[in-house]
Amino acid sequence: MYIDENGAADAELKVTVEDEEYTADVTFDLDQDGVNDSAVVETDDGGHLAFTDTNGDGDADLMSTFDKDGNLLSQARFEENSGEWIAVDPNDSQQEKTNSTSKQAIVVETDDGERNVGQATEDTDGDGKADTVVVRDDDGDTWLFTDKNGDGKADVATEITRSGEVTMSEHRGDDWVEVEHGHIEADGRYVTDSKSGILDDSDDWLEEERFDGVVRIDSTTGQWISPN
Repeated sequence: MYIDENGAADAELKVTVEDEEYTADVTFDLDQDGVNDSAVVETDDGGHLAFTDTNGDGDADLMSTFDKDGNLLSQARFEENSGEWIAVDPNDSQQEKTNSTSKQAIVVETDDGERNVGQATEDTDGDGKADTVVVRDDDGDTWLFTDKNGDGKADVATEITRSGEVTMSEHRGDDWVEVEHGHIEADGRYVTDSKSGILDDSDDWLEEERFDGVVRIDSTTGQWISPN
C-alpha cells in the first residue's frame, strides 16, 4: 500500500496498516467543519481511501472507502488493542459526524493568552455532552483539557507524560494550580504520589478533594474512565 503525500497539508497523520506505521499529510476535511482531518490514498480502481483522525490525537482511527465518483462505500475503525481495522456501519459514522457538529470547542488560558485546543470529544461526567479535549504535544505527552461548567474554557488540565508521570491542575483565577501528582506503574495501575492544598484567608491548609469532570485511571484495570 502506498500513501500519497503530495499537495498542501495542514498537519501530519500517523496511519497504521498491517502492523506498519506510515506518516501522511492531512489534506482533506471529511466532516466538513472547515479543518482538514484526513489523509487520502488513491486506490487502483480510481477510488480513494480517507484515513481520518476523529479524536485529535494525531493517529488515524477511521478509514473510509470511496468509489471513483466520491460515493462512500464502507468504513472501518482502528482498534488499538488488536491493531486491526474493524468494519463499521457508515450510517453510524454519519450520525456520529452529525452529532460532532454540536461539540463545543474548548479554550485554554495560557501565559500567552487563550489557545483553542479543539472540540471536546469525551464525556467525562456522563451527561451526554462532550466536555474534554485530548491532545498530544510535541514531546509526545498527552493532555486532557476538561470544561466542567460548560463555558467553553478548560477548568481542569491533566498531563500524562511518555514516562507515565501524571499531573492534574485546576484553573483558579488567572493561574493553573497543581492539585494532584501521580504515576502509572508498569502494570498500568495509577498511583497518587501527592495532593496539593491552598491557603484560605485564615492561613489554614485546605485539603484538595478529587474534583469531578476529569478522566481518571482505574486502579485495577489501568483504563482511563469517567469518575462518575
